[in-house]
Amino acid sequence: MSNSLIEITAIEIKELAVIEPKQASEKFELIAKTMSDEQLAEVIENIDIVTLTQINGQHDISFPSIISELMTPERIRDIVCQQPLYWEEAIKNNADELQQHTFDFLNYLIRTQDSEAKQREILECIAEDPAGLFYLAIPFIEFYRGDRYEDDEGYRDVLHAEEEDLEESLRYSERQQAEGTHDYSLDDPRSLLMLIREQAPEVEKAIKSLLRNEHSSWDGIINKFAAELVMQAKEKNKVEEDEYGDVDDMFSFLD
Repeated sequence: MSNSLIEITAIEIKELAVIEPKQASEKFELIAKTMSDEQLAEVIENIDIVTLTQINGQHDISFPSIISELMTPERIRDIVCQQPLYWEEAIKNNADELQQHTFDFLNYLIRTQDSEAKQREILECIAEDPAGLFYLAIPFIEFYRGDRYEDDEGYRDVLHAEEEDLEESLRYSERQQAEGTHDYSLDDPRSLLMLIREQAPEVEKAIKSLLRNEHSSWDGIINKFAAELVMQAKEKNKVEEDEYGDVDDMFSFLD
């Protein structure tokens, strides 16, 4: 396929995304039947990150996506960092919904990949960006935010029972040499956290360190992380503050 046809295809997808991102996602799936993976990857490279974010945000994340499979780790990182500007009201105003949404989106982007190597590259790439690490941490706050108490030996953390269960399940899965043998379903955040530990242990350590260094309440942590994500997304887009003024009021549930 010539470069001109690749550019035309990318323009068609972008124009459709302006009207209806979900239809753009469906259109890309149809186009994929007529192109090679290499050609589709070129089309993706010709689509801006805002459009890619909108398309992936509207895709039914319960099903694999060809576009997410073919995106580079860098593109996926940029989408993760961009997505907070498109959180819906139901997500913006409810801490539990925000935690669930970030987990679902990460689960969709990571598990749709066809190799462990690609999963690892994506996780490491996301974690290298400060905003990306905040995003990665949100689904796991309840596992790693532990309470602190002081004894004769100084300050110590008390791990939540969930984390202790996670440690035991991880040891079990390691003995079985397969992630699929643990007791957690794929829609359980602990399953994704175990995948991160197995595929990218340094990323898991970074998540754990980030959360353990926060000493406020659960709501306080998610408030800080969410606000930081939005601020950094604005900075990355180099937009004027008043253009996204409505974003500043998105976290009323944390006031």
